[in-house]
Amino acid sequence: MTQGTMETDIAARLKNLKTRLSDMGVDGALILDKVSLYYLTGTDQDAHLWVPVQGQPLLMVRKSLARAEKDALVAPLLPLPSLSHLAPLIQDHTGGIPGRIGLEMDILPALFYEKYRKLFPRSRFIDISPAVRLIRMRKSPVEQSHIRKAAAVADRLFEKVPDFLRESKTETDLALRAEAFYRSQGHPGLVRTRAFNSECHYGHIMAGKGAAEASNAPGPTGGRGLGPFFSQGAGSHKIGKNESIVVDYAASVSGYIADQTRIYVLGTLPEKFHRAYRVMVEVQDTIAEKGRPGVRAKDLYHLALDIVEKNGLTKGFMGYPDPVPFVGHGLGLEIDEWPVIGNNNGIRLEEGMALALEPKVVFPGEGVVGIENTFIVTQNGLERLCRFPDDIVSC
Repeated sequence: MTQGTMETDIAARLKNLKTRLSDMGVDGALILDKVSLYYLTGTDQDAHLWVPVQGQPLLMVRKSLARAEKDALVAPLLPLPSLSHLAPLIQDHTGGIPGRIGLEMDILPALFYEKYRKLFPRSRFIDISPAVRLIRMRKSPVEQSHIRKAAAVADRLFEKVPDFLRESKTETDLALRAEAFYRSQGHPGLVRTRAFNSECHYGHIMAGKGAAEASNAPGPTGGRGLGPFFSQGAGSHKIGKNESIVVDYAASVSGYIADQTRIYVLGTLPEKFHRAYRVMVEVQDTIAEKGRPGVRAKDLYHLALDIVEKNGLTKGFMGYPDPVPFVGHGLGLEIDEWPVIGNNNGIRLEEGMALALEPKVVFPGEGVVGIENTFIVTQNGLERLCRFPDDIVSC
C-alpha cells in the first residue's frame, strides 16, 4: 500500500523548501513555473505561489481561480488580476516587502525578471532553482507509485510494438500506433522538460541509418525527424529489414514519467550490433548493482566509460559526432530531473531517487543500439521498474 498522500507530500515539500530558503538567507520564494506550481500546490493553473520562510504560503491565481480552488492543496488562494497586484498582495500577507526574494532563474524569462525588478525595486533576487531541483530528486512513496505505474504502461507498449511494426511502413506509422496506445492509457501527449529550448512529446522512434543521424536532441540520439522545423524523432523513413529499430518512448501516469528503450528488428542484425548491445546491457547492469546511496553519480559514469573503453566502443558511445557527457538522468514530473549520471557531477545517490539508465552506441551511417530502463535507488542498489526483457526483439 502506498504510504502518505499528495497533501502530506506537499506539506513536506513546502517545509523542506522553507528550510533551504532560510539556509540561503532568502525571505521567501516566488514560484510561477507550471511544474513547480503543481509540485508545491497540486494545481498547474496560471498563478504565482509566494512561499515565505515564516508563515503560510499564498497562491495568487490569474487563471483559473475556480479550477485552482478545486485542485489546489494549499491555502489561502486569492485572485491576481494583474502583475501590478503582486507586491501589494505579498506585502499584505507577509507584513512587509521581502528584502531577498528567490526565483527559479534557470527557467525564468528575462522579461519577467525585469518586471519583478520594477515591482520590487528595493528587493534583491536570488536564484533558488538548485534548491528546488534538489528537493525534487528524492521521490516520496506516492511519487514512486506513479512512476511504477508508468513503467508498467511502458512495458505494455513494448509488448505491442511487434504487432504495430507488422502494420507499419514508416517510422511515423509506428509512432502513430505507439502514441495512440499511450493516449489510451492516460498519457497527456507531453513529456515535460526543464532545459531551455528542449522539447519532447513521447520520445524517439528511429530506424536504420536515420537513427544515427546527428540531431539537436539533448540525449545521445535524436533521429531524422520530419524536417528542419523539428529535427528529431520519427520521420518518413521507411522501416527496412535487417536494420535496428529504436523505440525510445516515455510513459506518463499522473504527470510522472518512466523512460524505456528497446531495439527491434525485422529479420536479423549484424553481429557487431549484437555485441555492442550486450556491452550496453553490461553497462546498465553494472551501474544498477553499484548504484547505492552515497555513491557519486560521477563515479558511476566513469565506471561506464571504463567498460565501454575495454570493449573498444568509445567511438559512438552516447552519440556521434557529438556524444553527451552522461549515461543516465533523473526522472519525475520532468524527464531531465537531477541527478545526472554524468561527468563533473558531485551529487551522491540517495534512497528514493528515480533514474533512467540509457547506455547507447551510434554506428555512423548504419544505426543505433542501446537499452534504457527506469530504476529507483534503494539501500540494496537500483531497483528496476521496467519488466519487459532486455533482449533485442526480432519480429
